[in-house]
Amino acid sequence: MCTTERREIKQPKLLVVEGKDDVDFFVNLLDTLNIHNYFVWGIGGKYKFNIDLEDLKSARGFSDLTHLGIIRDRDSDDAFKSIKNILSRKMGFSEEHLPKKNATFGRGSPRIGIFITPGSNIDGTMLEDLCLKTVENHPAMHCVNQFADCVAALADPPKNLSKAKTLAFLAAQREEANTIGLGASKGYWDMSASCLDELKHFLQHLR
Repeated sequence: MCTTERREIKQPKLLVVEGKDDVDFFVNLLDTLNIHNYFVWGIGGKYKFNIDLEDLKSARGFSDLTHLGIIRDRDSDDAFKSIKNILSRKMGFSEEHLPKKNATFGRGSPRIGIFITPGSNIDGTMLEDLCLKTVENHPAMHCVNQFADCVAALADPPKNLSKAKTLAFLAAQREEANTIGLGASKGYWDMSASCLDELKHFLQHLR
């Protein structure tokens, strides 16, 4: 397991995610899958993909990569198409090299995969929605949903209700955790939940 400085890639399999919190979550998930020899880079937010992703080609160790996985939140744009455009227009990968659909890897060297969270069959627009799905039957979620209904009715409600619900769930746990990554480290998300199967299948390509 590694987290990254952008200029040096120390393992043959690279996973690029949005931020440090995402790094912590995926490190924990990869460890549960017993996957090794990977490098995780938190790029610093979804807009940094367009700015910084092309710099990977000049990073030390890039030419030795066997796999390059990119994970980004769906949000409101066509995230899959956006990442493919960056890979082709800015990084010079051919269409044949790139995956044809979400949650898959293309062919070539390195093998390139794209996963847009929360996944193909999960409602929502971000990793937090997937985390909440893993604990939808947890007793604390009754309190979380009541809280969400209450704050949604405020004159000035939270801008991102999924993030608010995530923090509320973590606040309801026995020990403090204020990020999804720390929640993963403490075992608060159910890593055995079936809603993670699509993501796990994607990550299995990093073996």
